Parts: sequence; structure tokens; C-alpha cells
Amino acid sequence: MPELIAPTERLHASWLQCHAEWGAGLHEDGFGLLATDEVDSPAGFQTWVARLANESDGTCWWIVEGDRVLGGIALRHQNHELAPRAGHIGYGIRPSSRGQGLATWALG
Repeated sequence: MPELIAPTERLHASWLQCHAEWGAGLHEDGFGLLATDEVDSPAGFQTWVARLANESDGTCWWIVEGDRVLGGIALRHQNHELAPRAGHIGYGIRPSSRGQGLATWALG
């Protein structure tokens, strides 16, 4: 059964596996990942997770099942710089987990 959790350093290896399924570039809209984020090293990942936790203009949740990261959903608040251009909700489901209704479930 999937669940929504706050981003956590504990799932670094699982998140990297999820990230690798997309291939090169930034495709994971629901994770709040920026081109300037360095997520490969434990220290960089920790910095990114801390940034997400401290954002006041958006909230990110990860969709997980057990210790497997399946995707993410970003809720962009009114003042978020991307809201006018990209909308208030962004999500990304890892390719191997698509077609299971996870994004619809997370939106609910």
C-alpha cells in the first residue's frame, strides 16, 4: 500500500534508483528538484532534503511503498515562482510504477 511521506535522507539509495529511471536531465516535476541541486552524494542529498523541508512557498511529498520511492508530488503555494507557469501541482511517477493510479491517489 503506498503512502505519502515527507522527503527523508533515509531513502537516499532508493531515491537515486527512482531518479535513474528517468535518465539524464530534470524530469521529476513532483520532487522539487532544481538544476543546482546535487543529490548524488550523501551531503548534497541532505542539503536538498533540508531545502525542501524549509520551503515556505511549496510542499513536497514522496510516494513510497515500504522503502521504495515510487514518485513525488509538489504542491506549489500561491507565492511559488513556478505556480503561474507550471501550475500549483506537479507530480512525477517513476517509469516502472506508472499506470497504477499513483498520481491520482496522491492528488486525493
